[in-house]
Amino acid sequence: MNIRTIESTINDLLSVVKSQITLGFGLASMYVTEPNATKLRTLEVIMISETEVIRISSVLEKPEFPSLTPYVPAAGIYEREISEMSKVVPINHPDMRLLKLRKVYDDGYPLQKSTLEGTFRDVGIPQNDMIGEGIFEIPVGPIHAGVIEPGHFRFSAAGEPILMMHTYLGYKYRGMEKLFETPVEKNNTRLAERISGDNAIAHSMAYLQALESDTEIPQRAKFIRTIYAELERMYYLMSGISGIALDTALAVPAAEGYALKETMLRLNQEVSGHRMLRGTFRPGGVRRDIDDDTVEKIESGMVHIKLDLENLFEIIISSPSFLDRAETTGILTNDLAMKLRTVGPVARASGVKYDVRKSHPYAAYDKIKMRVPTETTGDVAARLKVRKEEISESISIITQCINTIEPGDLFCNIETKDGVHIGMTESPRGEVLHCMHVMNGNIWRYKIRDPSFPNWPAIEYAVLGNIVPDFPVINKSFDLSYSGNDL
Repeated sequence: MNIRTIESTINDLLSVVKSQITLGFGLASMYVTEPNATKLRTLEVIMISETEVIRISSVLEKPEFPSLTPYVPAAGIYEREISEMSKVVPINHPDMRLLKLRKVYDDGYPLQKSTLEGTFRDVGIPQNDMIGEGIFEIPVGPIHAGVIEPGHFRFSAAGEPILMMHTYLGYKYRGMEKLFETPVEKNNTRLAERISGDNAIAHSMAYLQALESDTEIPQRAKFIRTIYAELERMYYLMSGISGIALDTALAVPAAEGYALKETMLRLNQEVSGHRMLRGTFRPGGVRRDIDDDTVEKIESGMVHIKLDLENLFEIIISSPSFLDRAETTGILTNDLAMKLRTVGPVARASGVKYDVRKSHPYAAYDKIKMRVPTETTGDVAARLKVRKEEISESISIITQCINTIEPGDLFCNIETKDGVHIGMTESPRGEVLHCMHVMNGNIWRYKIRDPSFPNWPAIEYAVLGNIVPDFPVINKSFDLSYSGNDL
């Protein structure tokens, strides 16, 4: 992927970022690199438009910089992460709640190059700063009923309406970015697959894109990667639809949806050897071919899934009880979705017509036709409709790939040069971004931006004014990854 680099001083950074926003760019990632023997740290800002990716790099003379957040709300969560992970302080940041760490080092920080020394210090979860007569605080989690990852939600409510909600995650922090700091020739595909388990294909493909920046991989491998990416999208989105149905008390449609997801997982097993499609990619291409028998299984599966999906969706959307729970619930306005630069179905349900596959094609997406489903109401119902339409679009993409793919090599040798490389994919949850700094043949800094990361701040706004019992269905309609955030 081609990246345009802009050098900026820290003092000029805000004006540079604001000027790019006026040109249609959105802030997609921020992070700090560690110093080496020849230069100081740099603050890296990645901005993306419909047609271009730019990197704004600023040298840090001191472990601090003027916060962008008061002027660019999307920067808020990234600056909180920078403070925690790199111990670089965004001055005048309006909300410095800890983001990932439930314990901190007094004399170190997780991304430093030297060994961490000193002692751990527990970090408690503060009370919300909203007080008054009739206002109650409701702590939920981090341990939840059912099979769900840990996260703490702290509500302030007057009766049932929610006045404030703060999220506290980080219970699954694993130090993933540090684990990628290896010689560049080491194959970290398996590690990338485990960043967020149900988006394994999307993350591994983003990693491989960064690794293959200087290589053109075979066309057949590109088409096979595209097929796997859409199979992952289908089973994941089907799980989200079923979860929304379950949380709106539609038990039978939910069961049918989960059965349809199981059908997808079994198809994945037959096609790739793994229910969640892991182990299918390798640097330079793919590990296994798709033969005629496999193509026949995929085509047959697509026909049945499309029919079953249409029937299931009609049952859900025609239910008055569902519409009563879903319409006007958990609204994320278009303006807020844009300011926070949310991504994926969450953003598209609020009218943001952006999809990496369309704007920045990778794999074989430049060889097929696709549309970007959007809704405008930004509520639970809109997020359900977008997911349904995206499954239908995935079926179309897979069919086009099968009809277009030609014989050819499955992989090639690659070489990754020193420099900054970016991999970007559209996962089922939205835009995935991997930034890799290679120095002397080693990965010096690896930055992962899961799509859930910019979407978590949005749910704190979407719940406001809704009643506490509607939080589970709003949360499910956002369907965010805890481990993807925590890394």
